[in-house]
Amino acid sequence: MFEDSLSFLNQNPEYLLFSVFLVAMCESLAVVGIIVPGVGLITAISVLAGNVNTPIIWFLLCAISGAFIGDVLSFGFGRYCQPYLTAIWPFSKHPSWITDGEYFFHRHGGKSIFLGRFIGPIRPFIPMIAGMMKMNTQHFLLLNGLSAIAWGLIFTLPSYYLGENLDLKWLFSWQALLILTVMSLIAIAVSLLIKQKKL
Repeated sequence: MFEDSLSFLNQNPEYLLFSVFLVAMCESLAVVGIIVPGVGLITAISVLAGNVNTPIIWFLLCAISGAFIGDVLSFGFGRYCQPYLTAIWPFSKHPSWITDGEYFFHRHGGKSIFLGRFIGPIRPFIPMIAGMMKMNTQHFLLLNGLSAIAWGLIFTLPSYYLGENLDLKWLFSWQALLILTVMSLIAIAVSLLIKQKKL
């Protein structure tokens, strides 16, 4: 079953390309980025892409494009919805999301677009805040492009190359399951011993 799935993805790499584009875009969108476990999904997709030899250039381009477009959409949302944002859910319920983002933006200026890309909790909000603060669009697009490229290289390449050299079929074998079970039992036993000593 798992071998069939890998074979299907190998023959249809467009599914992985679309997936990495969609996840990269969603994790950059205001609000949506909080819900989407972007780093975990990107890592898993990258490992699979490497394992089935998805063309690395196309894979990187899809990841970078998704991250770039997600930030552009958030920037536009902040710019055009700025007067109403504090009244819109979830910002009406969590106004600190905006105030924390504004503080970060004031403190770091344009650099916040680049830095924010790599800081999980504020990643989806910084482009929106930049739009709210009427940041120069060309300056935003330049920093957004550079940060998307850096993000794509850092967050996809290591996992992609790991996937190239990883036998995913073995990970789903009974031997791997046995090893994981034994390791889990040892970890539980050690934690119980530590607790007893503390008592």
